[in-house]
Amino acid sequence: MTRILIADDHEGTRGILRVLLHNHAGWEICGEANSNSEALQKSMELKPDVLVKDWVMPGVSNLEVTREIARRLPATAIVLFSFHDLPELETIAKAAGVHGVASKNLSSLILAIEKALNSSANRQSATGDGITEPARPQSEDVQ
Repeated sequence: MTRILIADDHEGTRGILRVLLHNHAGWEICGEANSNSEALQKSMELKPDVLVKDWVMPGVSNLEVTREIARRLPATAIVLFSFHDLPELETIAKAAGVHGVASKNLSSLILAIEKALNSSANRQSATGDGITEPARPQSEDVQ
C-alpha cells in the first residue's frame, strides 16, 4: 500500500484530496498537515511514500521545508500541488527536491503522483537505498 501525506493549508482542499487519493487502488492517506512546519514534522514522523504538498503555505519557507524533507527522506516522492501553473515554478521546485508538479487539477495530480512513484522506484532499485552511485573502476592487481 502506498502511503500518502497531504499538506495543504485549506481544509476544503485537503478534504477533496483525501477523497480522491483514498479512492485510488493501492493508495492510503497516512496523515495531513496544514502548514510547512507541520508538513516537515509529520513527514519525519510518518515517513510517507509520497508527500502531496501545496507550494504556498504558512510557516517556514516553502523552499527550506521542501529541501529539508528531500534531504532527510530521499525515498519519499514529493509532489507539488499548486494553483500556480508557471514553468519557472517547476524549475524552482525540482531544484528544491520535488519529484513532480501538478496544477490544482485532479487528473494532473494523479498522473504526477504515478510518475513520481515510478521515478522513486527506479531510483531505489538502482542501489536498494534510493541513492545511485557511479560505478567504481576495477583496480588492477599489482604483482
